[in-house]
Amino acid sequence: MAQQRMALWEADIDEDVDLQFALGNYGQSGHFDDAHIQQPQIDEATLLAMQQHMAQQAAFSQIPDVVKGVSLDLYEDETKRQNLTLIQFIVHFHQAVLDNNLAEITVAYESGWNKYTEKFYSRTEWPEAEVIAPLVNDDPVFLILYRELYYRHVYSRLQPNIDDRFHSYENSCELFNYLLISDSEGPVPLELPEQWLWDIIDEFIYQFQVFCTWRSKVKSKTEDELMVLAEGGQVWSSYSVLNVLYSLIQKSRINEYIIAQQEGKSPEEIAEIVGEYGQRPLYRNLGYFSLIGLLRVHVLLGDFTLALKVIENVELNQKSPYTRVTACHVATYYYVGFCYLMLRRYPDAIRTFVSILNFIMRMRQYHTRSYQYDQISKTADRMYALFAICNALSPSRFDDNVANTSKERFGEQFAKMARGGSDSLPAFEELFLYACPKFISANPPPYEDPAAISLLISPPPTDAPAQANVSLNALDPTHRHLKLFLADVAAQAPVPTLRSFLRLYTSLGAAKLANFLDVDEEEIVQEMMLLKQSSKSVSKVPGGGKDSHLDGHMVATSDLNFVIEENMVHIAESTVGRRYAGWFIKNTERTMRIYDDLKNMPLPQPSKSTTSPVAANSAPDAQSKAPRTGGQKVAWGGAKVA
Repeated sequence: MAQQRMALWEADIDEDVDLQFALGNYGQSGHFDDAHIQQPQIDEATLLAMQQHMAQQAAFSQIPDVVKGVSLDLYEDETKRQNLTLIQFIVHFHQAVLDNNLAEITVAYESGWNKYTEKFYSRTEWPEAEVIAPLVNDDPVFLILYRELYYRHVYSRLQPNIDDRFHSYENSCELFNYLLISDSEGPVPLELPEQWLWDIIDEFIYQFQVFCTWRSKVKSKTEDELMVLAEGGQVWSSYSVLNVLYSLIQKSRINEYIIAQQEGKSPEEIAEIVGEYGQRPLYRNLGYFSLIGLLRVHVLLGDFTLALKVIENVELNQKSPYTRVTACHVATYYYVGFCYLMLRRYPDAIRTFVSILNFIMRMRQYHTRSYQYDQISKTADRMYALFAICNALSPSRFDDNVANTSKERFGEQFAKMARGGSDSLPAFEELFLYACPKFISANPPPYEDPAAISLLISPPPTDAPAQANVSLNALDPTHRHLKLFLADVAAQAPVPTLRSFLRLYTSLGAAKLANFLDVDEEEIVQEMMLLKQSSKSVSKVPGGGKDSHLDGHMVATSDLNFVIEENMVHIAESTVGRRYAGWFIKNTERTMRIYDDLKNMPLPQPSKSTTSPVAANSAPDAQSKAPRTGGQKVAWGGAKVA
């Protein structure tokens, strides 16, 4: 029997055997030159793709487990596979931005982002940009846009820390530098929806406002925060924010564009006027929204005249471009109306609030579908409060619907303000603090001066605690504006009572009127002069042409007039009748629209099962119901049988 061969792995390897020589090098040396056989090569593109794939796998491993549902059978379980939609959303969002696909970007921005925020990140932060960077091939433009959404989520849902405040400013600077200082020396190849562009400007100003409010509260700062703020320099400074907004306006030439459109110039002439930047919708919309942003910033800083000056070319009507973005539309009217209120132009303020509040009432059913419905509703409530203030200081009847709604929401304060007197001041103060913007100070506290900061943190003791509270309120810009507003209201406090007495008479002696009000004759003359002054105001004349928002004429705002002849007061009250022409025109147009809609609607088609028996029964009577050609006609168009 032949000897069985020993298995190879059981044999002992002789140490003297050269393994390399025994096994052979198989082309690894020059003994076997296989130059004619092409060796497999990996090109650079394939290598980069493999590296990006490995980076994406590393980024995927950092996504929270609640999002990706990590498990061994991840791709076998349908429910866990759905958790990967967030990764797909980011990739799809990035591709839409690369393609400048406005429809896909709008869906991802207005629907997808908010949906996944509610689903996964309602109480936590989104993944940082460095985590999702491999998923988007480290695209710097998309990462800047992603950080803009990231920090907006932090400000709206969470509590930002000092790092978030500084980093959000740095990201905003990167975004605007990319738009304004392009390497290609021309417009950037980027298209974004109008709603997102407005939100970028609006959020930029909101974060500036929040930072200024947080920065002004010196006592609540830690040592580290004081040190960082001392070294912060121009972070969120008023100059840097105003510089960005004015730069966008100049780059887009939006004022020249608006004027050219108002003059009716051709598209070719407008394109020549605005240049290559102004022709792009991205820069044109950013420039337009920057005008509204400047209006807001100047209101926050307390310069109401300059706020109206910067939008002198913007027309307040339903055909303006900003009306396409409802949040921008509402914000514009809110800040313009508030400017008129602080400039004591109460008729213009009332007219502004009535216009936008009627618009919100008509479009309420569409606003409920918007993700900004809560913000629009809050702004509307604040405008109802401001309308109540203006109506108390300058009674008028512009719109009964708005007045009734304001009385329903602020009935108690509305009644107190209408009565006047010293008891009305708390009601004015309450509504003003509720409805006014959150004012800011242009200059920060002196964090670079430790001695001044120590005095602000630990002020010297005073005998009266109330004096310390007054000094603290004096530093608050909101209380400064409140003090100025209440001073004007207190001066007009006697006016409602005096007006109510004068309405009861056509002529009245000054001594008798002074006796009614428990004052002397000299004081009653002063109050009557105050009533005369409060009955006039600078106001724009409706339909007066393309005047700026600061233009106006002195008009009478009250239907009560009087003259003083020696010791007698002669009263003349002019009652303004209801304008029936406007009411009939408005309802006639509404009826015509309803009629046209009904006329264009197709007639309903009756079903065969219900019509066939009726048709069969009515066939014998068809001849008897046919219209007659003879006989006397009656009033309803038939014929009377002789």
